[in-house]
Amino acid sequence: MSAAQRHQREREARGRAIMAAAARVFARRGLEGATIEMVAREAEVAVGTIYLYFASRDDLFLSLTAERAGQLRARYEEIQSRGLDPLAELRAIAQAYLDYLRESRELFLAQQSVVYSQLRKRLRRACELRNFQRVVDLGRAVWELYERTVRRAFEGGLIANAMGPKKTAAVLWASMNGAFMLLDDDNLFGKITGLNPEHFLEETLEAHLGVSQPAGAHRNGVAPGAVKSRLSGAPNASRSQNGKSTKSQQAGASAPARRGGNTRPQKEQGL
Repeated sequence: MSAAQRHQREREARGRAIMAAAARVFARRGLEGATIEMVAREAEVAVGTIYLYFASRDDLFLSLTAERAGQLRARYEEIQSRGLDPLAELRAIAQAYLDYLRESRELFLAQQSVVYSQLRKRLRRACELRNFQRVVDLGRAVWELYERTVRRAFEGGLIANAMGPKKTAAVLWASMNGAFMLLDDDNLFGKITGLNPEHFLEETLEAHLGVSQPAGAHRNGVAPGAVKSRLSGAPNASRSQNGKSTKSQQAGASAPARRGGNTRPQKEQGL
């Protein structure tokens, strides 16, 4: 390895360390309460070192947010390239988001205190404005990828259609965020409720899908309970009392996969 390559690796490693330290400071103090000096102490570097990488505290925050959003977008794109069936893709996308929340806990908590409209007004430097637009563009890209997956499940008759795919996607997303916000490092949620938080996020998603599915499932050719079976990894077809699937049950469970079948969801009400 050449001296130039070693220097570049060291610079990149120091930049990542600064971002990780900033995420912890932002989580404790919020964006408005954090300073470059706090980040420097957390990262154990000189204040001047921070400015070699970032123009300001806001620039650091936006760079960190954009980096994490870019990582999430890459995960979504990789999952969608696998050619999974709609429900499997939805579960994989949801799991990727839950993993992102856990890995980016500090940043996620910090973002809850940020008023982006106010942040935008005070930005003056070209790099700050550029990074702000990156955050907006990446956020939109991540949302569109996520909505595309929800829409596939919706159009396949695997999710109840009362609200339409866009609103359904928003509700699923909000449910996962809300469940995550209940959890903390001290497990106060568990102490208050007596519930085990270990799989609470995953159970929140599956419970939501299980509740929303049955109302429209049979009309769309999916046997009641089929989604619950798919979420748990069990075979799709319902079983008769002797343990064998009937022909009519098999036909009902596989109907959405047939071309020309009655797979189109009913017309949305009030949308």
